Amino acid sequence: MHRRARRLVTTLALLAYAAAPAAEPLSATSADGFYRVQLTPLEAPVPINAFHDWELRVETADGKPLEPRQLAVFGGMPGHGHGLPSSPEITERLEPGRYRVSGMRFNMAGKWELFVGVTGPAGPDKARFEIAVGAGAPTGTDRLGFSADEIARMQTLAIKPRQPRDTGNRLIGNTDAIMLGRALFFDPRLSATGEIACATCHVAALGFTDGRKLSHGSQPLKRNSPSLLGAVHADWFYWDGRRDSLWAQTLTPIETRGEMDNTRSAVAKLVLTDPDYRQRYDRIAEDSLPNAGRWPDHGGPFGDGAARADWQRLSPVQRRDIDNVFSDVGKSLAAFVATLEHQPTRFDAFTTALAAGHDAHAASLLDDDARAGLKLFLDEPRSKCLRCHNGSTLTSYGFHNIGTATDTEGQLDFGRAIGIRAAQHDPFNCLGEYSDADRDACSHHRFADSGHPPVGAFKVPSLRGLGVTAPYMHDGRFASLEAVVAHYRAAAPAEDGSDDLFRLDITDDEAAQLVAFLKALTAEPEAHTHAMH
Repeated sequence: MHRRARRLVTTLALLAYAAAPAAEPLSATSADGFYRVQLTPLEAPVPINAFHDWELRVETADGKPLEPRQLAVFGGMPGHGHGLPSSPEITERLEPGRYRVSGMRFNMAGKWELFVGVTGPAGPDKARFEIAVGAGAPTGTDRLGFSADEIARMQTLAIKPRQPRDTGNRLIGNTDAIMLGRALFFDPRLSATGEIACATCHVAALGFTDGRKLSHGSQPLKRNSPSLLGAVHADWFYWDGRRDSLWAQTLTPIETRGEMDNTRSAVAKLVLTDPDYRQRYDRIAEDSLPNAGRWPDHGGPFGDGAARADWQRLSPVQRRDIDNVFSDVGKSLAAFVATLEHQPTRFDAFTTALAAGHDAHAASLLDDDARAGLKLFLDEPRSKCLRCHNGSTLTSYGFHNIGTATDTEGQLDFGRAIGIRAAQHDPFNCLGEYSDADRDACSHHRFADSGHPPVGAFKVPSLRGLGVTAPYMHDGRFASLEAVVAHYRAAAPAEDGSDDLFRLDITDDEAAQLVAFLKALTAEPEAHTHAMH
């Protein structure tokens, strides 16, 4: 049975993230002159890396409101070849020719192109817009050396409540699923040896990383464990984005050789035979529960030879029953992980105090070096930090090649170039049989395969929690923040523009100041442990 929950979704393709300077309307006439189109952000300044609404107006060439047969909004970032990573919807018709567009998002500072496709009485046509997002160097000073523009920019980075979303997961926010997922997260029985739990590689005190250069499951691995804090807000998971939802990601380590080495049959049987798990699962299951008595103890498509043979001997109905339970295990784990959010830091308290006019208190929260580092961080034309580290989670969740794809032995990690293919072929992806999403809700797939995925590109990590999540980069090559900054200072971008690397031209003192600010982005050590309970 197909488990996708059907719901009516208006067909529309749209956009991306960051901070526009003001909520000024963008107006254009379509290419063939058939229509007049206006796009207006409803928030000023436009939020960085957060979903928000815009207003869309469509008129005929002579200025009469138009009710088009079709509307589509799309675009990208020409200078980087990035498409729009979200797919907003027209959620409300406000009046003839005037609509609300929800789900807008920008992920990088710079120049963007937006297009509105209109099909009306005169035929199809397209209007083009240009918008500079988060551009311009800060000017003037106001309080504690920060201008009003810089203070406003800080507020787009400050922590704020965000609604968790996990495409295709009906169990997000479900209390029973959260409690089941929490128990499973700490249960080493999810591994074949009974010695490795999810919590083995995701330790609360380390920002839900493991502190290793390269993680270690049943065998040494080739990458380290990224933080789970705020992970639910991403569209793609793992360093290479090989899974397209948090719930699909949680399933993968269980069956991966070298990680937990288990099989989906063993995990499904565990949930259905453990009395406590079974009681909780009874309350979240959509379908009548199958009889696990005739399932093999270890059967799955990715196990050893015996496990694969046992899997093949099962009937299609039995395999589907196991996959139903297994997918709900992932959704329950994801429901728990979705509760793991970043906690406020000294930077957030500083931003709040400064915005409220409490300068003396703000000054006590960040010292002179950290404030100077923050000012450099906000200076996008000079430091370029905001291009990739923006919004309240301080990440665009995008993928970039920053010169770290080749290790010290010359081995190349293809990163996103292979990860996107794996996500597209995953049976538990957003478009698959076990997803709870309507096909039209899987918008990130629509933008994922435009052009050639970048070789050696990895997901941008959040800067929050850096004080406890060392070592850094996908392979843990940098033991300290000082080493990370030094990497950018010594950068030699590819002459053919095949990477996103840039040289950070700053002095030794400025480098130390930038590190001082980055260290202010970590919450108190006990904050995440308390938040988890």
